[in-house]
Amino acid sequence: MTQQYGDYEVESFLGKGSIGKVYLARHRRIGRRVALKTVHLEQKFEDDEDRSEFYKRLQREAELCGAIQHPNVVTLYDVGYEDDRVTYLATEYVDGESLLARLRRTRPLPLDEALNIAIDLLRGLAYAHAKGIIHRDIKPANILLTSEGHAKIADFGIARPLHSSLTATRSLVGTPNYMSPEQVRTTPVSTRSDLFSAGAVLHEMLTGLKPFGAPELSAILYNVVNLVPPRVSETNPHVPEAIARVVAKLLEKKPEHRYATADEALADLEMVRKTRAAALDRMELDTLAIGPGDATTPLPTIIDYTPAPLLRRPIPPPVFWLVTLLLIAALGASVMTLRHRIAAEKPVGVISPDRLRIADAKRDSLEAARALAYAGKFEEAIAAYTTHLNRFPQATAAREERDSLQKKVAELKASKAEEPRVTRKPKRVVPEAEPAPEEKKLSRMQRLRRWLNEDTSKPREKKKN
Repeated sequence: MTQQYGDYEVESFLGKGSIGKVYLARHRRIGRRVALKTVHLEQKFEDDEDRSEFYKRLQREAELCGAIQHPNVVTLYDVGYEDDRVTYLATEYVDGESLLARLRRTRPLPLDEALNIAIDLLRGLAYAHAKGIIHRDIKPANILLTSEGHAKIADFGIARPLHSSLTATRSLVGTPNYMSPEQVRTTPVSTRSDLFSAGAVLHEMLTGLKPFGAPELSAILYNVVNLVPPRVSETNPHVPEAIARVVAKLLEKKPEHRYATADEALADLEMVRKTRAAALDRMELDTLAIGPGDATTPLPTIIDYTPAPLLRRPIPPPVFWLVTLLLIAALGASVMTLRHRIAAEKPVGVISPDRLRIADAKRDSLEAARALAYAGKFEEAIAAYTTHLNRFPQATAAREERDSLQKKVAELKASKAEEPRVTRKPKRVVPEAEPAPEEKKLSRMQRLRRWLNEDTSKPREKKKN
C-alpha cells in the first residue's frame, strides 16, 4: 500500500533529516513532485519549554519559506498540520546533490564552478536579507545543486526574522565549522553573520579545507573566534588575488569589517567573473589568430599559452625520497605542535557562565537522584527527585521518573504486606541460681575456685524451698 501524507503519495525514500525522514513524493491531483520532510521525533524533550520551542521553529520555517520565492532558494509548496502542529513540509524537489556531497567527490572545486556556486549563494542571501530574514546555518549540506549546476539555499529551520523577539533555549545555534564569532559568543547576530558563513563555505570550495577545522569542538569554537585562516591564494596558488580579497573580507572577525550587504560581496565576485571571462576570451582569440602573411600558417607556430612545467628535469630517486621523508617529518612535527597548542588553549566567551552554571546544576541534581534510585535507596531518591522538581518545575523527565519510582515502592510495600508472617516462640530464659547468703560476700573468682574444688562425683543436695 502506498504511503500517503495529505494529498501526497510517497514514491521513494531520499534520506533521514534532523526531524524525521525525507521522501520523494507526488501530489496525487496535480502530479507535482516534492521533497516531503516528515516530522517523526525520536528524541525525548526535557520539558515543555523544549517541545514548544521545537514546534515554534517548524512553524517559523514554514512561514519564512512561504515568504521567499527566488531561483536560488528552495521553494516551500505546502505544510501539513495535525492538532495545530506541523507534521510535514512539502518543498521543491532539487534533482541533483548537495554541495557537501559534491565536496566529498572533489576537493577543491574547479575555480569557475566554485565561483558560480558562490554567486548563486550570495544572490539567495541578498534576497532573504532584503525580506528581513537571517538564515543562521549556511553550510554545504544546506546548499543544493541542480543538475544544471545552479545552487539553491535550503533548510530555514533555525532562520529568524531580523527583529524577532523569539528566544532560543540553547546558547549555540548553527554548525560550529561555519558559525560566525558572534554566534559562538551567543551575542546578537545580523545579516553579516550569514556572510561570514558564506565566506567559510567559499574558503572550503577553493582550498578543500575548512578554515577553522580542528579535532575537537572546543578547538573549533576557539578558532572561529580567534584564528585568522591563511588567504585562499596562499593555500591554492591557482586562486586569483581578487577572489582571495573577497573571501578575507567575508571572514573578518568583527561584523563591521565585513561587507555591509550580500549585494556588495556579490558585485565584487561578479566583477571578478567578468574579468576572468574577458581574459579567457582574449587568450582564445590570441591562440586562434593567424598573423599577416600566409593564411595557411599551421597552428603550432602560434604562441602557446599553456603554462610551462615547474620541473623540467627528472629528479633522481635518492633526492626525491630524501625530500619526501623531510616533508613527512616536518608535517608530523607541525601536527603534534598544533595538537599540543589546541589542548593547552581553552575557548573563551562560548557560553555565558550563568547559563552554564544553571545547566550543570540541573544535570548534577538529576543524576544524583538517579544514582540513589539505582543504588536501591528509593525513599532518598524520591526526596532527591522532589528537590529537583522544586527547583526546576518544568523538568518533565524527572517528574515521570519520580512518579514511576513512587509507584514501584508502593507495589513493593503491598507485596510485603501480603506475605504470611512466621511466629517464633521466644526463648526461655532460665534464671541463674541465687547464691547462698554466705557466698554473696565472696567475689566471683572466689566462688569459681570453691566450685572447682568441690567433689563433683557426689550428687549435690537440692535446696529446700
